[in-house]
Amino acid sequence: MEPLDILKNEHGLIRQFLENLEEALKKLEIEQRPPRKFFDQAIRFVKMFPEGFHHHKEELVMFVQVAQKHAGEFDGEIEALRHQHELARNYISELGLALNGYEEGAQIQTDKVIENTAAYVALMRNHIHKEDHKFFPMVADALTPEEMDALMVEFDQAAEKAGPHAFEEAHKLVVDMGSTLVHM
Repeated sequence: MEPLDILKNEHGLIRQFLENLEEALKKLEIEQRPPRKFFDQAIRFVKMFPEGFHHHKEELVMFVQVAQKHAGEFDGEIEALRHQHELARNYISELGLALNGYEEGAQIQTDKVIENTAAYVALMRNHIHKEDHKFFPMVADALTPEEMDALMVEFDQAAEKAGPHAFEEAHKLVVDMGSTLVHM
């Protein structure tokens, strides 16, 4: 599998995660409150997979390689994507801060859970689309086969560092989140 295909495959798992968040938002709209456990699982997933694994490969490997090779040409695109990653981190952080009040039924914190979850979903849907359909094709055109091979070596090292079952563990967490919503 090619490096960009790996990232797109990981986007598929993140999309499944976003579907769970959208389902939770629908339940909140009709006054069905997902248990705190669901949102704790969401935060755990984000820290484990998008932040701890996927964005690491994008920000610290691919973005750096592309920026070094094409000094300045991709800087605007890369900075926009990094900024979106940072916004996503902030939404998840704010979500976490609101969970104690959410669990106690406080409306202000419930509203913060809804707002930050909705903002995260919208941002990440747009972000993934932009990467898959605009940035990744630009990278594919910009890097030589040898550079793609070097990128793959770095991705393999990241996967080895994360452990042999990182993707499967993240997938299981997404499935568990969906199950939590179904059984409430």
